[in-house]
Amino acid sequence: MARLPESIDKYRVESLIASGGMGQVYKAEHPTLKRPVIIKKLSLGSTATLTERFRREARILMDFRNDHIVDVHDHFVKGRSNYIVMEFVDGISVKDLLETQRYIDNASAAYIALYTARALSYAHGKSVIHRDIKPGNILISRDGDIKLADFGIASSRESSDETLTSEGMTLGTPSYMAPEQFRNSREVDYRADLYSLGVMLYEMLTGRKPYGGGFSPELIQQIQKGKYPRPRKLNPAISRPLERIIRKLIRPNERRRVKDARQLEKRLERFLRQYYPDQIRNRLAAFVQGRDLPHLTVRKQQPGIIRTIGIAGGVLVLGGGISLALLTNMHNRVLFPSNYGQVRFVLENADTAGERSGSELYPESSIFQDDDEQIPRLPQRIIYRENDTGGGKSFSSLPLVLPKGRYRLKTTVNGQVIWKSFYLPPWNNRKEELRIFSAPLAPAPRPVRVETIARNALTGRNLDGLARFTLVRGGRELPLDDARLLSGDVRHFRVNAPGYLSQDFVLRLDVAQDRLTLAADLIPVPSQLSIELRGEGAYRIRINGSSRISTIDDGAVVKSDIVPESREEYAVLPGRYLLEASGADSEGNSWEEALSLELESGADIRVEIDTESGRIRLLR
Repeated sequence: MARLPESIDKYRVESLIASGGMGQVYKAEHPTLKRPVIIKKLSLGSTATLTERFRREARILMDFRNDHIVDVHDHFVKGRSNYIVMEFVDGISVKDLLETQRYIDNASAAYIALYTARALSYAHGKSVIHRDIKPGNILISRDGDIKLADFGIASSRESSDETLTSEGMTLGTPSYMAPEQFRNSREVDYRADLYSLGVMLYEMLTGRKPYGGGFSPELIQQIQKGKYPRPRKLNPAISRPLERIIRKLIRPNERRRVKDARQLEKRLERFLRQYYPDQIRNRLAAFVQGRDLPHLTVRKQQPGIIRTIGIAGGVLVLGGGISLALLTNMHNRVLFPSNYGQVRFVLENADTAGERSGSELYPESSIFQDDDEQIPRLPQRIIYRENDTGGGKSFSSLPLVLPKGRYRLKTTVNGQVIWKSFYLPPWNNRKEELRIFSAPLAPAPRPVRVETIARNALTGRNLDGLARFTLVRGGRELPLDDARLLSGDVRHFRVNAPGYLSQDFVLRLDVAQDRLTLAADLIPVPSQLSIELRGEGAYRIRINGSSRISTIDDGAVVKSDIVPESREEYAVLPGRYLLEASGADSEGNSWEEALSLELESGADIRVEIDTESGRIRLLR
């Protein structure tokens, strides 16, 4: 066995991580940063292509500075060997995660996809196409951070592709490659990366790739046709919005995919609004560390939340000439988003701390740096203002910008002291402020009286005689009449009605809250209409006399264009539909056909249109 070198160049070697025919990977210590790094050594006998991949990755990443892309610190040649010094990510890859978990929950998969999309948005902004997005190249740290790695076959406007690809050459990992990447890897654009990310999202949610098997003509044909099992048929727990995102990402025609990585970010951010980002991050950290997985809380969006104060063209000035931007360090968040985060402190139910009122209930807070040693108090002032909630007295602080890291918050209200520890991530990680909630001890719980209202979300029809409200406890549904409810706890309610999607309310009843109104707008169970095309003829499709169809998207009725390529699925309202198709076969002969459909709630109907013969066939 070869002896472990004490150092490589200026880096002190700590251990050998991996060794193979192409080289070695070492863990070492950076001499000035005093933090672990990875040193990759390329063996002397490596091919010219491997050497170029090695140097290409160094050239591209040396210019990158992004929290979601693995940093490259150095590249050098020593003797006749090439070396890259990279950021050490203490964690696992998404591939490792899927090997142990098979598939993961909606929130975790969407979170990984979101931060991969943010990394791609940065890379694409610098005219770099990764070309090898797959689970093995996405890393998860022990803190739950997501990092994109391995730009060895990336294309860049600044770097020639000639040593890696020739005209018509294929480069990438076949199961994750877009159809156009098989034709010519040199000419692909950012949409190929988005396609690969869609395949990875499919795999994270189902435990399998959309197109199975090894590299073969059959695999390429499947990918080019875009025919794959629906994700929800493999895993019914997959969220419909995520299934729609997958469908838009892995369309075989690149012109019909998600517009760009930023648009994908927005879609994923919209889906993740129902969760607390810190909880998802902690869940991913638990995956990596092998801990029990923490529960994810679904939050209700409240219109009354105070919005973050922004800086636009100037600085807001408080009374006495104090600049709000300087008071809260807002400028650091704008100038150094990778190093600073934004936090706001909220004290709820302050009046439950005692019987006093008025100014005596005003909270006082101090913030401390959690360094595991001295825990020094920071000089920043935490300024609260009372919220106009109409219920219990609560306070919110002005937003405060601090360096990323661990902190402790001490809050005093009416003689009670509340300590809270938290981690503040950089602004680049969240794109939103962190909110830290505290509350004093509450009085004894009270019996809760519940009133229920149910309506059809689309028509407003009253469903009170049809809907059934239950309390979910221990996996069982109990009628509300049989459940003794007390305030001061988290409760899980469910609303069911025949022909409608069930709706869940997971909410906390504060101790002082003894009346609860549950108003549920229920969405009819949509019918799934799948239109499949065969043949190469020209065609036109209309439903109920229109080229657009009303579909259900996130609980809202929207108009969607009817433009299937090989197969398209629509979630539509139950009812009667007249499907009309017309066109011409490959010899120019025109045809016209119609089919009447009666779609019941929850039905799954497949219709096949042969664009050569003009036949419309109901498959099921």
